Amino acid sequence: MRYTPLFFMLLALLPTTANYTYATAAAPSQQVANHHSEEIPLNPKVKVGKLANGFQYFIMQNAEPKERVLFYLANKIGSLQETDKQQGLAHFLEHMNFNGTEHFPKNALVDYLQKAGIRFGADLNAYTGFEETVYQLPLPTKDPELLKQGLLIMRDWAAGALLESEEIDQERGVILEEKRQRDGLSNRLQEKTFPMLTNNSRYAHRMPIGTEEVLNNFKHQEIRKFHEDWYRPELQALIVVGDIQPDEIEKAIIAQFSTLKNPRNAPKLKDYPIALTHKNQFLAFTDEEVTQTSLQILYKREAEKTVSVKNYKTSLAKNLFIQLTNTRLAEQTRRASTPYLNAALSNSEMVGNLETNGIQIMPKPGELQASIDSVYYTLAQIKQYGFTQTELDRLKVGYHSSLDQSLKEYDKTDSKSFMDQILAYYLKNEPAPSFDYLYPILKDAVKEVTLQEIQQYATDFEGSKNRDMILVHTKDMEKVPVEQEINNWMAAAQQQQVHAYEEEQLASTLLSNLPTPGSILSESRDTTVHTQTLLLSNGVKVILKPTSYKNDEIQITSFSPGGYSLYDLADYQSAVNAANIVSNSGLGPFNSLQLSRYLTGKNASVSPFINEIGEGIKGYATKEDLETAFELIYGYFNAARLDKELNESNLEKTKLSLKNRHLQPSTVFSDSIATILFDRDPRKTALTPAKIDQIDLERSLQIFQERFADASDFTFVIVGNFDRELIDPYIQQYLATLPDLQRNEQFRDNGAYPPEKGMSVDIHKGHDDKSTVAMAYLGTYEGYSEYNNLLMEALSSCLTIKLTERLREKEGGVYTISVSPSLAKNPRKRFGMNISFTTGPEQVEKLTSAVVEEIELIRKNGPTQEDIDKYIAEKLLSSDQQLEANGFWLSYLLSSAVDQLDPARIFTEKESIKSITPKKVQQIAKRYLDTSNLFKFVLYPEK
Repeated sequence: MRYTPLFFMLLALLPTTANYTYATAAAPSQQVANHHSEEIPLNPKVKVGKLANGFQYFIMQNAEPKERVLFYLANKIGSLQETDKQQGLAHFLEHMNFNGTEHFPKNALVDYLQKAGIRFGADLNAYTGFEETVYQLPLPTKDPELLKQGLLIMRDWAAGALLESEEIDQERGVILEEKRQRDGLSNRLQEKTFPMLTNNSRYAHRMPIGTEEVLNNFKHQEIRKFHEDWYRPELQALIVVGDIQPDEIEKAIIAQFSTLKNPRNAPKLKDYPIALTHKNQFLAFTDEEVTQTSLQILYKREAEKTVSVKNYKTSLAKNLFIQLTNTRLAEQTRRASTPYLNAALSNSEMVGNLETNGIQIMPKPGELQASIDSVYYTLAQIKQYGFTQTELDRLKVGYHSSLDQSLKEYDKTDSKSFMDQILAYYLKNEPAPSFDYLYPILKDAVKEVTLQEIQQYATDFEGSKNRDMILVHTKDMEKVPVEQEINNWMAAAQQQQVHAYEEEQLASTLLSNLPTPGSILSESRDTTVHTQTLLLSNGVKVILKPTSYKNDEIQITSFSPGGYSLYDLADYQSAVNAANIVSNSGLGPFNSLQLSRYLTGKNASVSPFINEIGEGIKGYATKEDLETAFELIYGYFNAARLDKELNESNLEKTKLSLKNRHLQPSTVFSDSIATILFDRDPRKTALTPAKIDQIDLERSLQIFQERFADASDFTFVIVGNFDRELIDPYIQQYLATLPDLQRNEQFRDNGAYPPEKGMSVDIHKGHDDKSTVAMAYLGTYEGYSEYNNLLMEALSSCLTIKLTERLREKEGGVYTISVSPSLAKNPRKRFGMNISFTTGPEQVEKLTSAVVEEIELIRKNGPTQEDIDKYIAEKLLSSDQQLEANGFWLSYLLSSAVDQLDPARIFTEKESIKSITPKKVQQIAKRYLDTSNLFKFVLYPEK
């Protein structure tokens, strides 16, 4: 279970994109678009009710995904309501609701749901924030009894926690380990900056994870009192979204929750607004693990809530201002002479009643002042001259296209999207309208917004009060500037003389002089999986699967054997990075910036890849823009280019980012493991500045062209909502004319593998009082097969259950434990069973011994039938849903073709799953999980 404090992190340096996805059963209407002052109504498909005790419910029928439903129990209570003696108990109580309730004592709740195929942590979950605690339960809807029990679980979560003394004390260790797991650089940065950002308000002293003093020592009655005071129906709501009958669910909710009672003399739910001080604040932070200097300038203000139609237009205008500015700032990074690595504006919700307008700058070493000059030059240029109409029109086109695409897919909107909207509506009073209401409003807002309206937001990113400035710097920074010095730099930068922005003209077409279309030589149909396989005149094979899972989505992938395995060490780095270098360079007559402008408003994207054993191209498009996707595919085969200046700038950035890589313990840990396992083989070890220096950009382009010089051994798979009349002309024009050399290549096995015998290695780095453990059984996988892969998955599932029971529930030594198989057929049959967790250094030996002990018990006695049944239930539940997704069929059909397997086998997978037994899993464990091939790596703090 997670908790959600506001982790202060460096703001993302990519521009925000507007992407609205709503749904409705009706066509959009224009009649409401001009009522700018009216309140925004809740989606009428949501059934709303309130019981006499104040308990609220929201029910919405939605058939995506089919035969699934989401239950959320939302509590308007979080860590802000804790007393000094209760710090951390809102989150602790959330944990306790999984450790014994009125109808599900001890661990019966998790056990019951796992038997129904619901995964603990991945599906079944909860979180605690400053102002809310939310419990999440997804269920299949075929079984009426399971739905009934689901409502009973929600009722228990609302008021039925047992809070037994033994269970409370057992859980202390788990939560302390959760707290330990979060220790590190980001937590230390948060501890320093969060009080300043929240003006030393109550938020700064009520982090949901709590304090060690309270977690270790609170009396049992404190958590029981918190539960009695705050888990009350007038502060709760049940939200149900999915493939259900609303009237039936409503009756069941009324029956279950009407009997809940509010306690007498209950404490009042208080708001704790953060007062603006009208002062400026500055903090310089450094740490031995900081690898990059950054400056963040935040202007705090009261958050502007969206309460009426007019707020959509103002929000849009500000969003457009930020996107346009960030595009200008990002353009500068294409040049090696630009002093900053990245820079961006942002508008973000903080906590409580505040939001921030921010400027983030990541300078190159020693160039902080020059970076400030450069960023403020762009801001001054915008303030004086504004944006061009061409810039705005381009963004509008993209925005309109996004809205129209959402409209096309409105009836395929997944229940989780609706759930998130309704949850925010209940907890945060945020609007959750239907799409037929919102679509015309947003379309009109985009159409009407002007350059002048956008321009006014320039003043939001300057000011003389309520500004927080945070300088995070590396230990080796030669001269750390003080606040006044940075103020002086900013003041001077704002007075720069600027000139108007000039945008270069674009070519009008991507491709010219297309060849005569090729032909489809032969065609075969598979009536079981409903595919058609085409052989083209140049040897290309195309597998088509028309679907209706999305209304207007077509996905494309392809593969050809070879990859960078074919290149010797002298060319290795150039080969590994070739696809990225070419992708960064644009295509045909366009550099990457020009290409993005050319593609504005087109719902099509294509990206080439080169991996160890092959190369290919992946793509996506709507029906309207499908030809654009095929143009891009053809272009990567025939019109690849090299943007030397941009890639030299990118490589320099990468070298700078690698400079201090050795300062972070987690990086040192992973790098050390790779170095030891692969005996320093440069193909398998981490990227270094020296490896960057080995990249020859011209050679990378040449390698890319070599990999895509021959399409005759390519297999393309196309899945989505299309018909042959639409797609055949594109296949003939763009795929059947790709180059044909008849090379018949294969990948090469370069032989970099771990040793046959296991080992144990301790690595010391960092000073946090925690250890990371990475254990893995590694070796040759002679028995590679799809059925054995299922057995490996089942073994992993059983190990997850058993190790969670032992290390978390019994020992209280971990918060989470990860168990995952890694199974490879190429370039060599290999297996790995990977186990990892974080714990206290003093517990490492005990817990790693416990891991081995539990594995040996499975090897000796096999897993229990109950644990196998849980895996089977989970796998069967997920197998139905995967068949309804374009992405699944895309990868499945390609792998089937490459490995020459019958794709119809997917329809017998359920029988294979059901045939799994404890004995078969025991045999796979005995065969592969031998202690002789156990590798154990432990990260300890430095002595």
